[in-house]
Amino acid sequence: MIYEVVCLLPFTTSARNIRYPKYEEWNFEVQQAIGTRNSISLNYVGNHGYDLSAENLGLNAYCDPTVCAPSLGATSFVGLPSAPPDARFSTITEVGNYGVSNYNGLTASFTRRVSNSFQLQGSFTWSHALDDISNGGFLPFSLATNTSILTPQDPYNLKRYNYGNADYDVRKQANLTYLYHTPKLNNLLLDTLLDWTISGRLFVRSGLPFTAIDGASTGALNGFNYGDTLFANANVGPVSCSGSNVFNNFATTNPCMNSTQFTTPIDASGVASFGNQRRNQIYGPNYFDTDITVMKNFRFPHWEGAELQIGAQAFNVLNHPNFDQPVGDIANPQFGFINRTVATPTSIFGAFLGADASPRALQIRAQLRF
Repeated sequence: MIYEVVCLLPFTTSARNIRYPKYEEWNFEVQQAIGTRNSISLNYVGNHGYDLSAENLGLNAYCDPTVCAPSLGATSFVGLPSAPPDARFSTITEVGNYGVSNYNGLTASFTRRVSNSFQLQGSFTWSHALDDISNGGFLPFSLATNTSILTPQDPYNLKRYNYGNADYDVRKQANLTYLYHTPKLNNLLLDTLLDWTISGRLFVRSGLPFTAIDGASTGALNGFNYGDTLFANANVGPVSCSGSNVFNNFATTNPCMNSTQFTTPIDASGVASFGNQRRNQIYGPNYFDTDITVMKNFRFPHWEGAELQIGAQAFNVLNHPNFDQPVGDIANPQFGFINRTVATPTSIFGAFLGADASPRALQIRAQLRF
């Protein structure tokens, strides 16, 4: 008796023409001084990228009505062939330059210098970033609750579903920095006791976007050479998981999203298809953080310009919790719930050590300046 074992191998190829990504950038800025201590500026920045790199893992995907469709709980799948386009291979991946991006942003800034001892600078930015695939097409921008979508939902039409808000589309962002250095009193004793520097920053931004996906259907289609990600069906308009409801759904009550808003992409007749939403139409919680540094300055007699600074630095000084996006997979029992916090952008632990940098953190600091 002879048994024949057929093992189909994946295949990776590149598009016929590979080009370098290209970007067009432009900006227009207006500055105005107000007196001798204040200034304001308005800066418009825009850019357009094209020939951006992207991967397509679904060119050999199919969904036959006898095995694939029942595994999805459907009678058929519209959008994929019923047999693999090339039966010699399993998943076929193509790398090409079919991505585009667009960005428009307006920043208003204000700077005030009361004296040499006090400086204040604030800015507010409204912007909108759109693209097909973010972060170069190969590296996910998010590795937390929801992973970045790096492949097209429809392997034959990238822009149909994927052109949407970029992974780092922050619509509104405000920054404030300040520095106060106690003035000299021309008294050796008082200058020694009252020589302090206080500085800090405040950072507020709107939430980052993500996509509701159907992980169960994606997993089923992966067995039929579909290496991409299937989106969920959106039954409502844009959703924002920010505001007071963030604190309510952090534990086990009041999810930010529910199964009536996003469902498996199967219609009433049992026909499955690609999810009807565009990529990154749901926004996560807003972000707020403020840090402060307090330093005592000790000057050295007869050593001009030299000083020893000893003090403390507090990250997230208000111990304000910032929450990650809710679970975006409708097949996950925790769909719509927020189950973790996110770290601050500045921390004594750094950005890549894996430590929990979200609570308040204090450190003693000393430095010699000369």
